[in-house]
Amino acid sequence: MVRLVNEYFTKLTGQTFVITNQTGIAGYEQTHQANTDGYNFIDGTTTILTSKEDGTLSYDWSDYAMVAFIEGNYNTVIAVEADSPYQTINDLLDAAKAPDSKVTGGVTMSGQPYLFAKALAAKTGIDLYYVDVGNTSERNAALLGGQVDYIITNTTAAQAYVDSGDFRFIAIDGNERYELAPDVPTFKEQGVDFCFVSQPTIWLAPKGTSEDTCEAMNAILAKIWADPNFKEDMRGLNAIVYAMPSVSESTTIAQQYAEELAPYIK
Repeated sequence: MVRLVNEYFTKLTGQTFVITNQTGIAGYEQTHQANTDGYNFIDGTTTILTSKEDGTLSYDWSDYAMVAFIEGNYNTVIAVEADSPYQTINDLLDAAKAPDSKVTGGVTMSGQPYLFAKALAAKTGIDLYYVDVGNTSERNAALLGGQVDYIITNTTAAQAYVDSGDFRFIAIDGNERYELAPDVPTFKEQGVDFCFVSQPTIWLAPKGTSEDTCEAMNAILAKIWADPNFKEDMRGLNAIVYAMPSVSESTTIAQQYAEELAPYIK
């Protein structure tokens, strides 16, 4: 997604930015320590909202300069291998609550999948068993390799594996079906009264970066997000684009998200 943003950023400004992929929390640390000259940003996600509270880091989103908080789609899914015996979420939950259950899920322990798993366990009263199998691509690999029985992921990250016939989605988050995955039933449709916070993306700069710089970057992103061609390209990545909030609005939304996630951190 960031590479796509970069294409539109270049068209709009005549400039480009260097994208550095960082595994785990390294990107947050690098940006937290970076120069405040306006040339350093991170596009993070759920982890930075909870990092101080869960002990992952000694700081969180509030220790950066806010640029934009982009609310996510309700497209978190439970994915299983195509030949899995679990056809529905109830099949999986029934197997997971059996006394001798060996059903194992794959999550990323400091991010959205982990919190999602904790919230689902709390809602259903089922002691779900899951392990940390790494980042998004590593979760896909763990399911492909049969190391876990299911993964908590999202349609953007795993739809290609459904299209290739390797995975199936058995339940999706949200109060109604996701527009770009209309065949996947929600938890609620299947009798599981569950809906969690959608997964956002968060553009931040090192604390001390000027307000003018953050406002300028937000304005550029807002223009990109309003571009009909960008919206269509994002749909090709299984994501629906909404209006970009201002810097001040982003700060308010981030606080609200952090408060909603707080009960599931520890």
